[in-house]
Amino acid sequence: MNATPARPGFVAAAFESVRQSLLRVVHRRLRYVVLAYVALALLAWFGGHAALASGRTEGRQLFCVVAWWLLGTVLMPWSALFVGIQVVHGPIEDRTFQYLFLRPVPRPALLLGQWIAASIVAVVVSVTAACLLFAVVAARPGLWPDGLDWSLLRTFAMTLAVGSVAYCAVAAFLGAWFRRPLVVATIFVVGLQTLAANLDVSAGLRRLTILDPLRRLVIAGVEPDPRLAQALWPAERDPRSELVGSPLLDLGVLTIVCLVFAAWIHARTEYDSRERE
Repeated sequence: MNATPARPGFVAAAFESVRQSLLRVVHRRLRYVVLAYVALALLAWFGGHAALASGRTEGRQLFCVVAWWLLGTVLMPWSALFVGIQVVHGPIEDRTFQYLFLRPVPRPALLLGQWIAASIVAVVVSVTAACLLFAVVAARPGLWPDGLDWSLLRTFAMTLAVGSVAYCAVAAFLGAWFRRPLVVATIFVVGLQTLAANLDVSAGLRRLTILDPLRRLVIAGVEPDPRLAQALWPAERDPRSELVGSPLLDLGVLTIVCLVFAAWIHARTEYDSRERE
């Protein structure tokens, strides 16, 4: 009599989920994200040419403004949400989840592995984009009269990496709960979060967003002058040190809460097996 195959442990199942999810997203979805970042580099190149011609903008301000408002506010959130939703919701959409759920594998381990895989891809892409953007701006020495400031690259690379992990946790939650997670992500990123992070609202409401803690990380690392601070934080006239608070703690709490709810939903929901629309 054949012995029953041993059920894989939580760690082993999560590791295998990471491996399969990485293969899935790299082979099928990543090219759209890469094209967006290449377009950003071209935009920064022409922007640096215009700034050098005008003589009114230095490389420090140009890099910070472009890195924050285009990379940190638009491309990084969208790419992390897109990758995370594709990794978590993709098997549900194309019905391959039926095979996975029939295996003796804990569903929370599958979701944890999917989130880790999405985070790895999002972090690598966003940090690479920050390096590419910095290289493009640094290629014009006339914009850096005091020499290159490498601390800017370290600050934004760390901020984008942390933000990518948090956005992937939100994507895991949206992908596990909603049938149209990209639509909900549009409302979350373009609508509620942007308004709460950039308007003059209460600090408690801002702490529920991802953009506001990320901006506080940037301000703490860059230590901008009033002009640059106003460009990065228009809702505050004076971004004093006491306004920085604990952005990493805020992001950590948000990430854990999203993952706990996502795992709970993923483990209890009976996803339908109808034909794909």
